[in-house]
Amino acid sequence: MWIVGLIVFLLVDLILVGWILLRRKRVRKFDAKELSYIRAQWIKIIDAFGAHPKHAILDADKLLDYALMKKGFEGNLGDKLKVAGARFSDLDAVWFAHRLRNKIAHELTGINGEDAKRALTNYKKALNDLGAKL
Repeated sequence: MWIVGLIVFLLVDLILVGWILLRRKRVRKFDAKELSYIRAQWIKIIDAFGAHPKHAILDADKLLDYALMKKGFEGNLGDKLKVAGARFSDLDAVWFAHRLRNKIAHELTGINGEDAKRALTNYKKALNDLGAKL
């Protein structure tokens, strides 16, 4: 009798593991409207960067948050990055950009121009990793 229970247990485990793997591999693609929005916002961010780098970084962070939300991730951007981390080719770079955004949002100090450029590059790479094709 215990053999039947073991077989049932193993079958349920296999089904559960298969379901989890399928859900993790399934990647929702942006639809045309979402891609158009992301690209239009990115152009605005690039245009604003020269005159207002802080605002550009804040807007790029919001755009990444939007993209992750459209991919089905929930919570604040930090929570989304923790769950979606494997989707990024350089998660540390994304965290660098997000930390710089937090510094801009919570401190009144200036930012280093090279750090701002690096963050913007990191946001672009992250959005491309998600399929934005910028």
